[in-house]
Amino acid sequence: MSSLIRATSLQGIDTLISEFGGDPHEIMQSCNISNVDFKNLDNQYLPYRDYAELLEYCACKFNCSSFGLKLASRQNFDILGHIAIAAKSSTNLGDALNWVIKYLYLHSPALSLNSHPLENDKSLFLSFEINLKPLPHINQVIELTIGLALAVIKKLSNNRCKPINIFLPKKLSTNTRAYNTYFGCNVIEHRNSAGIVISKSDLTLELDHPKLNKVQAALNFLAKNKEHTQPLPNQVSALIRPMLPIYQCSNQTISAALGMHPRTLHRELIKHNTSFVKLKDATRRALAAHYLAQNQFTISTISELLGYQEQATLSVNVKRWFGCSPRAYRTKKMLN
Repeated sequence: MSSLIRATSLQGIDTLISEFGGDPHEIMQSCNISNVDFKNLDNQYLPYRDYAELLEYCACKFNCSSFGLKLASRQNFDILGHIAIAAKSSTNLGDALNWVIKYLYLHSPALSLNSHPLENDKSLFLSFEINLKPLPHINQVIELTIGLALAVIKKLSNNRCKPINIFLPKKLSTNTRAYNTYFGCNVIEHRNSAGIVISKSDLTLELDHPKLNKVQAALNFLAKNKEHTQPLPNQVSALIRPMLPIYQCSNQTISAALGMHPRTLHRELIKHNTSFVKLKDATRRALAAHYLAQNQFTISTISELLGYQEQATLSVNVKRWFGCSPRAYRTKKMLN
């Protein structure tokens, strides 16, 4: 099975292609990407290889060597979903980066981020690796990744973290000065890896929103995605999803997030012939079916994503939902 990436990484590409005079769906289909619902990117995945090739195709078709960087400027940290929520709740930049390093594979197992001390331990190299063999053409996807990562780092640190160098594995297709201006530092080409060099002392910088409560971070995420305009059961389900992996998914937390007393929420949900317990169980069931159908997620990881402290609890519930163990369910889906 090809390594996938969440379709949220397509954020903004439809309008960018249109601005170049292209047809987004026609161009994506030419790169084996079809049936993309841009209103529901959170629940879709696509092969990382096709994603990388789409960016290269667009750069060539529109004669725009900076296509990846242009797309990066239209995206934001929230494309990482739960990872962004957890990172934003960190105290400092170092903690936020550690969240991304640890869980980036949930966004795409084809992409990894690592940190390496440099220069007598005074600076740090944040390196991005694409875990595909053979590698597709990666110039555009690497530039997009670094461009977005740098924008996120600057925003989280209130522009206090300044990059020292940018490393790119290619020869620059445009003049070096243009790249230096875009990134705000020296861009060094023909390196064995790609990434950002920052000062190690910047890891202690407090975030722009220090110690942002995980619940509030989840609410901010949902507000940006306009979930509060939905019927009450949909709002509750939308809150349940990001609350599960941060172990904040209780009736009290959800009702407080909606500005209701728990009993009021209970009464209102009864009017919709449902309850918090039923919605939580249905959400977990749907997520379990989704994650188990993709073999890049370990059973242990799925257990965490569903908010279970013990893997055994996941197994019990999967058997209740689907009549078999998690591994048996996955095997059946793979065969189909």
